[in-house]
Amino acid sequence: PILKALSTHEIIELDNDHEIRCFKNAIIGLKSHKDFDIDPAKPPFGNSLRNFTQFVRNAYSLEREKAIKLTAQDKRKPRLLIISRTGTRLLVNEDEVAAEAQSLGFDVEAVELMNELRVCSKRVNSFDVMMGVHGAGLTNMVFLPENAVLIQVVPLGLQWLAKAYFEHPAKDMNVEYLEYKINKNESSLIEQYPIDHPVIRDPSFIKKEGYGKFKSIYLDSQNVRLDVSKFRGVLLEALQLLHG
Repeated sequence: PILKALSTHEIIELDNDHEIRCFKNAIIGLKSHKDFDIDPAKPPFGNSLRNFTQFVRNAYSLEREKAIKLTAQDKRKPRLLIISRTGTRLLVNEDEVAAEAQSLGFDVEAVELMNELRVCSKRVNSFDVMMGVHGAGLTNMVFLPENAVLIQVVPLGLQWLAKAYFEHPAKDMNVEYLEYKINKNESSLIEQYPIDHPVIRDPSFIKKEGYGKFKSIYLDSQNVRLDVSKFRGVLLEALQLLHG
């Protein structure tokens, strides 16, 4: 759908194309302004990440332009999607978090988004709030309706990545952004290192030793167990944002 929406010309799959084709000119490759954002001040000028999400909703025929707008007497339940992860940066007590959200009035689903994009896009678009531990799964926010809420759970040491990859883009998409920065007791790293070890005490020190080492510890070897009583406040804030 994306390629068809971008061009009126025939889409050619080069892997299955055996013809010799001649063109007067061609643009090869993609241009990137940032890791996950668009700068309207740069070519092609005037386009923003909000324009892109509108384009995506049109390309995939997504039904919802806006998230739910709750009123004081509203009995509707806002829908909360928890992005499940396998392998790294697991939310160990996902079931507890889901139960807490349900107790506050959310309709909750916990899903690992692995489906074909056409299916995935429609599923994500049906939610009003999306939350997950920092990772690629949060890029599915491009399918959220405007004024939805993104909650990013930020593991130990990853604040600098969290801001660049998801906080700034969310605002440019007209998606409300909340984050929950875990403390050392909510990280599985506390079970692997002494409390006064630089890994726990000073992640910036580990970063200076090289990205490879930093990644192997904070991205590849860390799981999260949220303090549900503390996280409740973030869920309540998300509800408040949906009330406007």
